[in-house]
Amino acid sequence: MLSFLLASIISCTNKAYLHRIETYLNAHTLEMKGKYMAEDYHSFFIEKNGAGENKSQALQSFLEWDAPLHPDVHILNYTTSGNTWKVEFNEQNDFSKLINFPGWKGTEMIRFNSEQTIDEMIYIPDDRNPNYKKWLQPAVDWLQKNNPNELDQVYRDGKLIRTAETAKKWVSLLQSWRKETGDSK
Repeated sequence: MLSFLLASIISCTNKAYLHRIETYLNAHTLEMKGKYMAEDYHSFFIEKNGAGENKSQALQSFLEWDAPLHPDVHILNYTTSGNTWKVEFNEQNDFSKLINFPGWKGTEMIRFNSEQTIDEMIYIPDDRNPNYKKWLQPAVDWLQKNNPNELDQVYRDGKLIRTAETAKKWVSLLQSWRKETGDSK
C-alpha cells in the first residue's frame, strides 16, 4: 500500500512538472515564458559553457523571433533524474507550418530549483534536422517575382532577418503566397 501511494505521488508530481515544461516550451508571451523561469535562470546552446544567457537575455531573444511565431512544441519523450528533465521534442511555429516544414527536433535538459521554476536549460538541436530552406525556396521564388521589396526586408543573402517585426512580416508574406498560389494549406 505504501509503495502504491508513493508511486501515485511521484506520478502526480511528474505530471505537474511535465505540464510546466509543456507550458514553458509553448509559451508565446513574455509573461507566460517568464513565469516558469527562475530569477537566476541561465540557458545554454549545445553544452553548458560560459555564463550562457541570463533570464533577461533569454526573454529578449524569445521576443525577437519565437514569441511572434507562436511555438508549437510536441514532447516526444522525456526522462527524469532528480530535478533534471531530459526532454526530446519536435518544434514547429507559424513560419514552419506555412512552408510545410516538418519541424525541428531537439533535446532540452531542464533543471528545476526548489521553487519549482527552471534555473537552467541546455538546448541541443538534433544534427539530423533537415534544412528548412528546401521548404522555404518555393515561397522565396514567388516573392522574388511578385514582391521583391518586401522579401528584401525579411530575407537577404539567403538568410532570414530575425526580429519580432520580420517574424510577423514573414507570416503575412507566407499567407499571401499561399493564397495567391492556391495552396491555402
